[in-house]
Amino acid sequence: MELTAFLPFFAILALVALRSPLHWLAATGFAAFLQGASPFTLTAGGRLAGMAPAYLLTFIGMFHYLRARLHPAARVREDQPWSAPQLWLWAFTIVGVLGALLLPRVFNGVAHAMLSRGALDAATMHDVAPGGTNIIQAFYLVLNLALFSFAAALVAARADGLRWALRGVAAGLAFACLLGLYQLVAFYTGLPWPREIINSNLGVGQFPDQMAGDIKRITATFWEPSLLGYSFVGCLGIFLLGGRSTWLGLLALCVLLLSTSSLGYFGLAALVGVWLCADRAATANTKWRVALGLAAVLVAFVIADQWYTGGALLDGLVLNKAESSSGVGRSTANHLAMQTFFESGGLGVGIGTTRASSFAATLLATTGVPGFVAFMAFATTLILQCRRAGDRESRELGLGLTGFLIVWLIAIPDVVQALFWLIAGVAAGHLRRQRLAPASARGTVLCPAH
Repeated sequence: MELTAFLPFFAILALVALRSPLHWLAATGFAAFLQGASPFTLTAGGRLAGMAPAYLLTFIGMFHYLRARLHPAARVREDQPWSAPQLWLWAFTIVGVLGALLLPRVFNGVAHAMLSRGALDAATMHDVAPGGTNIIQAFYLVLNLALFSFAAALVAARADGLRWALRGVAAGLAFACLLGLYQLVAFYTGLPWPREIINSNLGVGQFPDQMAGDIKRITATFWEPSLLGYSFVGCLGIFLLGGRSTWLGLLALCVLLLSTSSLGYFGLAALVGVWLCADRAATANTKWRVALGLAAVLVAFVIADQWYTGGALLDGLVLNKAESSSGVGRSTANHLAMQTFFESGGLGVGIGTTRASSFAATLLATTGVPGFVAFMAFATTLILQCRRAGDRESRELGLGLTGFLIVWLIAIPDVVQALFWLIAGVAAGHLRRQRLAPASARGTVLCPAH
């Protein structure tokens, strides 16, 4: 094991998370944005491996969860059935874990797939074979379920759990925005970039030096600009379109536009379209004001692009993205993933065996039809429950989850997205608390106050 320069900062997060379940929710919400960092790296199977801080804090969440369940004052309602999203997530996890262990052996030498840790533009197929990545990815599936479950249980237990969790998310988003702006300024002024802290997880591909022509791309606290776009689009659903914090949403919007993440641009456009057509809570006047505001920001961005780059960013990252080398590589990776899917008879070859450009293609190639159906049923039932709940917080969370899902399905292949699983757990816990509100008023206690 080799300790990194991020370790002191993680120690502070861990100490905060240990204080109480509410502090754990806030600390994990903040840590979910530190995707490129890890307090240590290990050598496993001949390669380096690290773990993002939000996943490490999950073990502290387990401590709070078990402590609450074992407390004498804790009385869990036996008549409260599991929700549909929870059942579907358990089904997805079971399918994924069993598939990771069995499917690479079943299709060993029979099916073909791209290497899961290779470059997406490699376009090279190999015989399917079991490996250590299958075990690692199965472990992360269990961690995702744990993170979701602990967040759901702790938010359901406390009236202020939702507020604390979203405070942490807001702090993490603000930090990522400020660090992203610093990254841009630092590049053009020669100031140092704290790579050894921010990008300390050497077990994954880190690309803080990416450029779009002569324009510096922003990665902030993430591996690459596309992951920044994924996280920011979901957060824009919560804070800007959901109206939780307009100023923070506008700041995140500006950083997203400056990041040159074409995935973020397409995802935001799709989310705004869904919001305009399907969000019944927002008044027509609000929709017009936000639509005009976004249009004004877009026009300013286009004018600035024309002035400084001659339209190179708009042309290369939006209008002709599909014809670019990146677009062609992503399209090829998805096509090869579908070939793997058909060669496996629709069962997939096991998570960790291969990946594509989009999460949809990756799920089909690895978990097959059963895993794809289970995940989509989990995500859509949770989002629909948020929409039907009718309260402001559920609406915010539903918009955020919709943004994550849109970008994920377009071009994010990895299931390791702590921010999504935390917010999904927070949403499930909030919905459960809404359902139990009458019982709580009669004195039923879900877990101790501290």
